[in-house]
Amino acid sequence: MASDVPVIELNADADDETLSDAITGVEVVVFCAQTFSPSRRLRFRKTQPHMLQSLVDAARKARVRRLVHVSTADVYGPDHFARVSEKSQLKPAHAYEKLKLFEEEWLLENAHDLEVVIVRPARVFGQGEDWIIPRLMAAMVHGRVWLPGGGRAKQTFVAAEDVGRACLAASDRGRPGHRYLVGGFDSTWRDLLISCARAVGFAAEVASIPYDLAYLRALGAETITPEGAAIWPGIYSTDVIGKPHYYDDSYSRRELTWSPSVGSLEQDMPAIAPWLARLPEVSAALVQTPAREAISPPGR
Repeated sequence: MASDVPVIELNADADDETLSDAITGVEVVVFCAQTFSPSRRLRFRKTQPHMLQSLVDAARKARVRRLVHVSTADVYGPDHFARVSEKSQLKPAHAYEKLKLFEEEWLLENAHDLEVVIVRPARVFGQGEDWIIPRLMAAMVHGRVWLPGGGRAKQTFVAAEDVGRACLAASDRGRPGHRYLVGGFDSTWRDLLISCARAVGFAAEVASIPYDLAYLRALGAETITPEGAAIWPGIYSTDVIGKPHYYDDSYSRRELTWSPSVGSLEQDMPAIAPWLARLPEVSAALVQTPAREAISPPGR
């Protein structure tokens, strides 16, 4: 967003005074903090979202006009086997999905005089993603990576910079109280990993494991993982990779007069390749095995 508008960026743990000072005189606040980490074992509780409460209180005092809240398209749940639109039924199944939907509902109910616009991005990829791509790249750089269904389930991906552009569109043209899906293009996890591996210079080997077997393995891992601890792979990540998640965001494109600038995985690879190469396990493996050897056919 910083390339288009002046941006004041705050850490999620900023205290109330810092928050109030920062948004004084600001007309629109975009809230995109990671309130819950999908990489951890979560439990759904209907408790007041303290970070959002602090923001709403500060925004009201500062006379902020509009609050754009970045949620997730995962609030629709993992069990839609057709393209999802804003009219689709909300069927959140995992704690993370339920928590993000609860945040939306709480905000709309408690914002009162603030204009609230909610954006629901599809699967976001780009520099700094700290949940799925680093783990799969770490496994793949050492050999074969096993994905439920071979990672062939159809997904809608959206580049991180396009989510920022959608937030700006929602800031200007979103209707208060409305929620907008934000998509980019359809692909698969398999294609994403192959593109990522090619971008940093090694050959990807993606193998298939039956979804039911992957689910049972994840269920076993969750059974022995304490609440709040990191888990991989968990049931949620298994469903994110193994089930289709594809979206129709034509409504938001019309309403916000917005469209993504990144239309394929390959288009964004030059921008994210340096970050991929700096991932610790990828960097270490590439130092041990030069790229020209990693991509050479066996026997040459």
